[in-house]
Amino acid sequence: MKHFFLVIFLATFATAYSQFENIDLGGRAAALNGAYTSLSDNSLAVFYNPSGLGQMKYREVSFYYSPAPFGLSELSTAAFTYAEPMSFGTLGAGVKTYGFDLYRETSFSVSYGNSYRGKIFYGANVNLYNLNIKNYNSATSFGIDIGAMAYLTKFLKWGFIGKNLTGSTIGTSKENIAQVYRTGFTIQPRPDISFILETEKDVKYPFSFRGGFEYAVMEFIDIRAGLSSEPATFSGGIGIYYSLFQLDYSFNNHPDLGLTHQGSLTINFGGLDAKKSSRERLSKSF
Repeated sequence: MKHFFLVIFLATFATAYSQFENIDLGGRAAALNGAYTSLSDNSLAVFYNPSGLGQMKYREVSFYYSPAPFGLSELSTAAFTYAEPMSFGTLGAGVKTYGFDLYRETSFSVSYGNSYRGKIFYGANVNLYNLNIKNYNSATSFGIDIGAMAYLTKFLKWGFIGKNLTGSTIGTSKENIAQVYRTGFTIQPRPDISFILETEKDVKYPFSFRGGFEYAVMEFIDIRAGLSSEPATFSGGIGIYYSLFQLDYSFNNHPDLGLTHQGSLTINFGGLDAKKSSRERLSKSF
């Protein structure tokens, strides 16, 4: 029965997640509908924009899990990220797994991010991709991502990410691994409010647009919302902070696939000081 599902899965979900498509990860970023390229101020920068790691001052680990996106356990997704600020920049690492026992995509990322005079940021990922289809062996490939970010004014910053710039393929069929370009702006009129506007171009699909909103209703709670085109989806979520811990929940509504829920747990060793520093960094950099 599972083999029958695998055939249906591969044939029917031509526009769903496969061959390392660009999946939104992390409760916070997913609540913003993936509008995270120009924000990327925590360890999720490994997946969204490695240059953002250069903004970090404290060690952080994060765990993400979506057990059954759109009600399908076969689309289960999990991820882990780690960031370690050093004197020469911030090192990061990420692991992502997607699928089930018959079809499994796994990627490993090693990242580096740094800044020039605290306003211009640069970074890169080296990625290892592994695809395993039961009874059809497995395949491995490598790829490189490049990211950049700049603080333009005390309330505006810009970000860019080019994913899989090497144009890597995987398997004997040379299936293309997703090659994606994203750029956009974060507008922060106050340290507790962020608006994010971005555009995305996957080389296989039309341009899409994403927008996100984050508001700190109090020191310990953030609320978030997001939307996107191609496909038209909306999302929302909440973040709760306590000491070293951050718990993020998000939901996303797809016009065809319906509602899905996901969450992540983050441990930042700077505690609430790290959160305050992140919120105020842009305004204090000028």
